[in-house]
Amino acid sequence: MQPTRPWKQRLTGSMLGQLQLATYAAVLLGFTAATSTGLWLSERTRLQVGEAELRAGSESLAFCLVAHGGEGQDVIRRELQDHSSVRTQLWLEQPDGSVLSPERSHLPRPEGLLQTAMAANSTRTPGQAHVIELNGRDYLTLLDRKLTSGALLWSSTEITGLGQSQTEFLGWMILIWGSCLGGSLALVTLLVRRITKPLQDLSDRSAELTADGLKSAALPVPTGPLELTRLTRTYNALIERLAWSWSQQRQFVSAVSHELQTPLTLVSGSLKRVMRKAPDLDPALMQRLQDAQDETTDMQQLLNDLLDLSRSDSGRLQVKEEAVPLPPLIDSIVRVQGPVYGRTMEVQGPNDQASLVALADASRLHQVLVNLVENAHKYSPPDQPIQLTLGRVAEGVQVEVIDHGIGIPSADQPHIFERFHRGSNTGGHSGSGLGLSVVKLLVEAMGGSITVASEPGMGSRFRILLQSA
Repeated sequence: MQPTRPWKQRLTGSMLGQLQLATYAAVLLGFTAATSTGLWLSERTRLQVGEAELRAGSESLAFCLVAHGGEGQDVIRRELQDHSSVRTQLWLEQPDGSVLSPERSHLPRPEGLLQTAMAANSTRTPGQAHVIELNGRDYLTLLDRKLTSGALLWSSTEITGLGQSQTEFLGWMILIWGSCLGGSLALVTLLVRRITKPLQDLSDRSAELTADGLKSAALPVPTGPLELTRLTRTYNALIERLAWSWSQQRQFVSAVSHELQTPLTLVSGSLKRVMRKAPDLDPALMQRLQDAQDETTDMQQLLNDLLDLSRSDSGRLQVKEEAVPLPPLIDSIVRVQGPVYGRTMEVQGPNDQASLVALADASRLHQVLVNLVENAHKYSPPDQPIQLTLGRVAEGVQVEVIDHGIGIPSADQPHIFERFHRGSNTGGHSGSGLGLSVVKLLVEAMGGSITVASEPGMGSRFRILLQSA
């Protein structure tokens, strides 16, 4: 099971996460900017509406005062009262600092409103508006103008109701903003995943790609973005070229192996005849002939392995299914290979060995066991025996080849049956890295399985499980 990555790595460690993060940031920034702008415009509109109302009232009052031509304070107070409204208060500040205000207001006037409003514009600059707070309520005050008499025309309007409306508007805006943001993020996630799905499919298909699956590894060309279409077509063209190249390689290996078999067979036969018919040769020369014979034998084994792999790749590997008694097969291997390697070979099994009959190909099974015994001999000290065990298990019958050699490092064990793979601790031993891959190929072709258990410095145990005949 693949470990779960931290959320930060999942978000920034993939193209999907980065696209989602960038889009989320853009959407969040856009909504925040739009909301902030809307609130600022709402506040600005509130003040502009209130200020326009105050200027209109002040303009009308100033016109009436000019029309009356400086009549007494009673007339001025009456005009102030007429031009004031439920929310608007108007008053005059005389040159001597006294204040003329309406005799009575439409609603009770908050105590200290006039003084607080005039204190907000201490420089008495005409045209300036200020927002003041009094008794928990908001008021917009304006010093509109200075009359020809030297009096200053003031006005004030309550904007608390507008503020409450704005607060309600803000609440609805937050609710709508949150809903739209959630919907946008969900839509963005869906769209980003849909856009990147071809890339994910391409990655998954590439990770599962094997030589045997090249012909069926092409992806359907998506109808989405042009870049993904081009990438998919490029990938399919690459797969097609790889399949052609792999087919050519298989044909080349098969042809070369077949062509080399005949001359190697002739060379091997000639060497054997020379050594058999000329026993009185110089020992050094005889040793060189034996070395040449050994190298020829190794080359023939390598060509046979290559041919087996080539036949398997092309589907032409032939394996029989027949009842193979295991004890006689094991005995023949011990009888022949023991003297060849000059090594002790031990056989262990149950008392009743007559029932140990496997469903396999006798010649192929013999090839598999000889290969495993040869590996055990190559990587074990000369004084250590090689053990072969027979047994019956619930799944069928099993054969084990056990050595007490250098073992296989744990990092190499998952790859030990791959082609051309050699253990990291086999530097002092010759080999092609094909033997175990052929062993696995043949065992599986016979319907069985092979596993390995090993510990560096302690040896290895190869276990072959076959169906019971």
